[in-house]
This record gives sequence, C-alpha cells and structure tokens, in this order.
Amino acid sequence: MNCLHCGDCCLRMSPISAPEPCPHLVISGTFYFCGIYDRRPDECRNHSFPSRHCPIGVEKLGLTDPQKIAIRIDAGWSMIKRGEAAA
Repeated sequence: MNCLHCGDCCLRMSPISAPEPCPHLVISGTFYFCGIYDRRPDECRNHSFPSRHCPIGVEKLGLTDPQKIAIRIDAGWSMIKRGEAAA
C-alpha cells in the first residue's frame, strides 16, 4: 500500500500515544512523516489496507486523479531522500 503522508494514522491512532498524535510525527507542509521510521512500532510497520493506495489519504486529501496520487507519492519519497522527513 502506498502511503500518501496525510498524517491521519499518526494523528488519530498512534500505538505510542493514542488518542493523542504521535510524538515522533514530523510535519513538512502538508506532508506527515515518522521521525522514528526505522524503529517504528510493529502496529505501524504492519498497518495496511487491501488497496494500492491508502484510502484514508485519498479521501482526506481529495485525490481522485491517479496522476495526482502518483505526484503526491513521488513528492513524499523525494522529501524523505532529501532528509526533510527527519526529526
């Protein structure tokens, strides 16, 4: 499943601090990243949906065009590579 970095999971259901937002959340513009991604809890590591793209992110971000979904995914990975997703 492709994460759209909408932050919904980290904001609503963090296994670390639910119902509060995860304290390791890194926000960059409209993108949300995990500051401890390599050490994230198993609940986060194993979180998935039976679809190609996160349906919550698609709905929350209003992404109906497959090209816009692809752009969002690519932008998120670019930010990670540039270190913008680090705590």
